[in-house]
Amino acid sequence: MMRTGWKVLALVGLGALSASCKGFNAAGLTKGDNILGKLSTANTEAKQCTKLHADPSVKEEYALGGALAIHYVQRGHGLMLDGADDALHRYLNVVGKNLAAQSARPTLEWTFGVLDDTSQFNAMSAPGGYIFVTRKLLQGLENEGELAGVLAHEIAHVTLKHAIRQYGATKVKTCELVTYGEAMLAPAWVKALSAGRNGDGTLDLDNEPGLLGYLSEKTIELMEKGNSREQEFEADRIAVELMLSAGYDPQAYQALLAKTEDGGGTFANHPKKKERQDHIRAHVQSLKQPDGDFNGLATTGLRSPPLSPAFAAVRGGSSTRGVAKDRK
Repeated sequence: MMRTGWKVLALVGLGALSASCKGFNAAGLTKGDNILGKLSTANTEAKQCTKLHADPSVKEEYALGGALAIHYVQRGHGLMLDGADDALHRYLNVVGKNLAAQSARPTLEWTFGVLDDTSQFNAMSAPGGYIFVTRKLLQGLENEGELAGVLAHEIAHVTLKHAIRQYGATKVKTCELVTYGEAMLAPAWVKALSAGRNGDGTLDLDNEPGLLGYLSEKTIELMEKGNSREQEFEADRIAVELMLSAGYDPQAYQALLAKTEDGGGTFANHPKKKERQDHIRAHVQSLKQPDGDFNGLATTGLRSPPLSPAFAAVRGGSSTRGVAKDRK
């Protein structure tokens, strides 16, 4: 079922992500007959901009997540959508939603998709529960445990609201620029920002797709600098706990990390893979009781099962490595 945010995005299209800032001089919003009076008013209003760093409403989160999802799909050469890929997406969503059900936000409308990108070994997430993995990453998996590891890590970024923190910083900065007259935005956009600043900090982006596009673009600029080291460690810890809750062996996640490359691009701020592996190993150990069992979890049955036959879609049907055979 298409959400309201998706309906707006479908109408606006990718052009929303390159919306221009025009048509309004925010300096005109300030009141007072003299420069000092205007500056005092602007300072007061600018302080109120910090309200926009509050957690957005779920409706606002879905709107932002949908916009970022469109960006990922465009950048990732589109989704794998051939008829033969349906089974793959169903399988991905079964594994992903099982993990998400163990998370701190099980009621989000989690959506998992495969980008037809054969050059980047990568996965990404967006607020609202949008998770994408690239075709190249899937081609490198050995078993379902490794798939669970990468999905659990991205689920953790969503539940920890890492992208939402960057979005909040974007809203505050935009509001401050508008308040001091250093940015020119459409009048309707300024009105929406003012309503959020003077209210509870949330924005109605479904009714302002242009503002949604602008804020999404600025948020993407921050996200492309990468998460911090601590955010990556934090997501790894949560990923391990989700895997254990769903019955997967965390060692499969360690094996997945061994296939990643250190540094460069969006990974420049990430910890080295050995650091992450050591951190995960220590966290798993910390979760164990003296007798070796996990607190609140059973160690019996931890597994890394073979991948579904649906994975033939990402391998062109030429390899069955780590793929279970169909049983008839």
